[in-house]
Amino acid sequence: MSRENLLKIGALARTTDKTVRALHLYEEMGLLSPSARSPGGFRLYDEANVERIRYIDRLQKLDYSLTEIRALLQSWREGETPREAMASIEDVYRARLIEVRESIAELEGLALELERSLDFLEGCHDCGQSTAPVAACRCCERPDPSGQVSLITGLASH
Repeated sequence: MSRENLLKIGALARTTDKTVRALHLYEEMGLLSPSARSPGGFRLYDEANVERIRYIDRLQKLDYSLTEIRALLQSWREGETPREAMASIEDVYRARLIEVRESIAELEGLALELERSLDFLEGCHDCGQSTAPVAACRCCERPDPSGQVSLITGLASH
């Protein structure tokens, strides 16, 4: 960005969909630093700052805290060689990839359970107890075809 394309913090916040307060926090934590100052002393930010904020946002979506992001960046900066710096990042990313894949598997299991629950609930539309109190569901003798609809059995278990 040329000097005239530098952004003040409000414009940077709008560009990155962050609050000014969040950007100040990033600066306080050493995650972000202005690329220049205006003659009036305003902090100015360039495209590299926009990319850094996008990087932080992606890591947060991967469930990294700002403290973990700061440690990750510090670890990278402390590498004596590029190979060493990248190896430290690789180790962290590899561990997170395992966690993300485990979360995906768990969410896929929950999605399947929701699908089974919805299939079961569709059968409730024709229930002969439609005018009975909801407590009648506790006595429902309709079998759970999958035997795995804890999202249904948990409703009437108390």
